Amino acid sequence: PARASAPPDDVVAEALFLCDALPPGGRDLNLSLGVARGEADPITGESPLVASPRLQLAVALGERVGLTADVGFASNGAALDAPGASLKFLLRAPAAGTTGLAASVDLLGSSHDALESEAGLAVGAIRAAGRLAFRVGASLGSGIVTWSPHLHAGASAAMALGSRWRVLAELVTEVSAGMATYAAGPTVKLGIRDGTSLAAGALVPFDGDAPTFTVQLSQSL
Repeated sequence: PARASAPPDDVVAEALFLCDALPPGGRDLNLSLGVARGEADPITGESPLVASPRLQLAVALGERVGLTADVGFASNGAALDAPGASLKFLLRAPAAGTTGLAASVDLLGSSHDALESEAGLAVGAIRAAGRLAFRVGASLGSGIVTWSPHLHAGASAAMALGSRWRVLAELVTEVSAGMATYAAGPTVKLGIRDGTSLAAGALVPFDGDAPTFTVQLSQSL
């Protein structure tokens, strides 16, 4: 899942499901848990709920550059699963009346076969409009061995409700093998105390499939 970000100059630009090209502003540890329906059993036809815990470390390497590294665990019988890393660049800082621009180079590995690893490039833009902040992003990825492009893109709108609460609405699309899927949903984020926040959101597919739920706990280090 993408990390929630807060750029300088009080521009609120949150996202839970949208790809995140923004570099972190400090050092953060993010623990997330996604819950979704898995593939149907070929015998019973039942689709079990699958939980996907993931841990991410985000570190600023400078004012405009940052690095994130994350890994899933306790999934499919493996202790660790799908490690990933992303080098992020802030191309233009967001501010009142100015659109912020960011880009990242991403790598997603495989705990089963190194040849299944993927590389990608993401771009994003952030714009404040009164109490709202809008964010768009797109990430193009492919296998490092075979050309298998797939696109993740979307937009989010965020609003701060006081000093502790933020609400978001997100729309995302996934395009692969000439087919596109769309989903949208809300997210609520609560600042528990200085440096600690909790976010919970749902993403509902337009085709009627079961929604995906995600909870994320973030702690500044």
